[in-house]
Amino acid sequence: MSEPIGRRRVLAGLAAMTVAAAVSPTLATPAHAAASSPQPLPLLPLRIPKSDLGIEQQSDEKIKWLQDAKLGMFIHWGVYSGPAKGEWYMENSAVTPENYRKYFTDSTGDQFTASAYKPADWAQLAKDMGAKYTVLTTRHHEGFALWPSTHPNAFHAGLAPMRRDLVGEYVTAVRDAGLKVGLYYSPMSWRYPGYYDVTGTNCLTNTWGYTTDPAHKENARIMKNEVYQQIKELMTQYGKIDDIYFDGGWLGQHGSDSDSAFFWEPGKLRDSANQWAVDAAYSETDSATGKALGVMGVVRKHQPDIVVNPRSGWMGDYLSEEGGSIPTGAIRNGRLAEKNFTICGTWGYKAGAPVMGFGNIMNILVNSWVRNMTVLLNVGPDRTGTVPADQAAVVRRVGSFLSTCGQAVYGTRGGPWEPLDGKYGYTYKDNTFYIHLLPGYSGTSFTTPSTGDAKVTRVFDVATGGDLPFTTGADGSVTVTGINRTRIPEDSIVGVTLDRSVQPADIAAGRTATASSEETSKGNTAAKAVDGSTTTRWSANNGNTGNWLKVDLGSEKSLTGTRIAWESPDTNYRYRIEGSTDNSTWTTLADLTATTGTRQVQVSVFRAQARYVRVTVTGLPSGVWASIRNLEVYDRPFSGDIGTFRLVNRKSGKVLDVSGASTVDGGAVIQWPSSGGTNQQWKLLPNADGSLQLSNVRSGKVLQSPGGSAQGDGLNQWTADGGDNQSWKLVPSSTNGYHQLVNVRTGWCADVKDASTADGAAVIQWPATGGSNQDWQILAL
Repeated sequence: MSEPIGRRRVLAGLAAMTVAAAVSPTLATPAHAAASSPQPLPLLPLRIPKSDLGIEQQSDEKIKWLQDAKLGMFIHWGVYSGPAKGEWYMENSAVTPENYRKYFTDSTGDQFTASAYKPADWAQLAKDMGAKYTVLTTRHHEGFALWPSTHPNAFHAGLAPMRRDLVGEYVTAVRDAGLKVGLYYSPMSWRYPGYYDVTGTNCLTNTWGYTTDPAHKENARIMKNEVYQQIKELMTQYGKIDDIYFDGGWLGQHGSDSDSAFFWEPGKLRDSANQWAVDAAYSETDSATGKALGVMGVVRKHQPDIVVNPRSGWMGDYLSEEGGSIPTGAIRNGRLAEKNFTICGTWGYKAGAPVMGFGNIMNILVNSWVRNMTVLLNVGPDRTGTVPADQAAVVRRVGSFLSTCGQAVYGTRGGPWEPLDGKYGYTYKDNTFYIHLLPGYSGTSFTTPSTGDAKVTRVFDVATGGDLPFTTGADGSVTVTGINRTRIPEDSIVGVTLDRSVQPADIAAGRTATASSEETSKGNTAAKAVDGSTTTRWSANNGNTGNWLKVDLGSEKSLTGTRIAWESPDTNYRYRIEGSTDNSTWTTLADLTATTGTRQVQVSVFRAQARYVRVTVTGLPSGVWASIRNLEVYDRPFSGDIGTFRLVNRKSGKVLDVSGASTVDGGAVIQWPSSGGTNQQWKLLPNADGSLQLSNVRSGKVLQSPGGSAQGDGLNQWTADGGDNQSWKLVPSSTNGYHQLVNVRTGWCADVKDASTADGAAVIQWPATGGSNQDWQILAL
């Protein structure tokens, strides 16, 4: 759900993302871009681990392997592979637990036998596909465990006639192949009527016709006990597990996973008063407190480095986007996201199901990669353990592509610029960015946005390694010609190598930091603020104002700005940033001593010569101490991304929209009902003077007052050139929660013409009237 941005919480916070202070001309001067000059590259948004239910998300260092992997192989396999009608067959056909068991025990053509199961072959197929990790369904919703489970009510592979540990064989083979090991586990089980009626007082609709029964409450408790025992077994019996993928945390297939947290208790600890107690035989305790551990408490106790998806009821270390839809919209920055989809219609094996074509698979993959996502691609082996030949053949084609073009995928991040849906996108790593041209893009030439202060040293065809002709514009753009669009039409990739890193580097990282005081008893020293990790921090040893943090950059540098990640979100830290060349005479670079901003990450843009940078905290809420997770300092021009927003007009309730989803210069700006389209999404980019650029997510162009235009003329979008006609100030309206959008050059407001409420009404420039058609609500996406 979109969250309205209130005056105190955000718009003042937007000002805190920029510099509003006057600075000494001998040390610092305002950063203004000249028209048609190269525009700076954006910083990669920070990911700050959050805490939920007593468990903190893993650090960037621990999730990096998954971000770098870019592709994993998902394997849905279980008793449902016998009848070959998909993994939901038991529920879809209302097969009773007794009859379903026959697909495991009875020697028929529908029996799940694993007779051809060779997990080393699976691991090789994963490598042939280009995958760096695999995830196996150790137990799906029907409750069958692929390993010998010791819970007395478990239905598992250790029973006759199979008597095997299929999970153990899988883990060994995958690990031996040099791949990361992932396990899938579903806590729900159709074998238990209590799954639909955990209280015994309100049985939910189900295909088996179960009705409310007080005995169901105990039945549900036994189901929960089995889950806790099996999670403990998976986390303790197979060595290091890299990834666990939970699924099916909802109850009775209603609501959400978090809605069911009262039952499963997915956090660090369990409540001793919970109505569905876990027996001591299946329980684990916290070594520090002796309290009973919840699901994630058990997982992290035994696998401290594991990464976890968000489907247990806990928030997860990464986001999950499921299904075969093609990713659209903005880059998933500031977080780790995994796209998962199946190539065979259902997730589990279904006889005769068509396999997704290579072009469709590539469309999902590339559109995920350019949006900074890792992808988990599913195959469904048959009852014997054989991956069908048509599935194997198409994933090997993916591997062939990656063997040729993997440098543009593995270890990259999405960006540095936003993709255009259906047309193109970008990835980058170190000093090279890659242009991914999709089938929807026509032509053999391409022009990039500005590369900022970087110079191009080489442009090449990634598939062949051959050089490509290019020219650079005065605005820093790069035009490439002679691109071969037929060799790999699914993703024609051009590499562009720069003379420096694509992302501006933090020059404070690893430098000597000191502070007025340190919370040494908890290890929160000054050095922790410049160690490059957002999971560590510096803290003062008291709650006083006046505490400072200082970093020595080693020599005098030409600085362009800072980025500070404070300890806590939604907290009003007030502060001043100063610079010095000699550690004696200090000059203010950014004055935020009066800010009401509450954003956790705050960017300041300035120009200065300094060796030392000092942040002094001048104001704090009651009970809050001065504490910084990251102090970053930059010596290259950069732009800071505040976030992506939708702007809603107070008069009409309609949103700011680029007409026709246009991507060309001059595209008209109108109002239109909210559709979720990226042409209605805007990134707010701070300027050095406290104003903002509004960059359209679909086109990458910015909102502007057309040059030389008059009162009443329509606003449009244009390629960013640094002109003040492309800069806007957000002025609080007399109506709380709304703001006027005021152009820096003209001083006129973004106004819905004639106060219209009609779809497609023009957004024009007009002097402030106080009318509701000039008020905009800014909603974070």
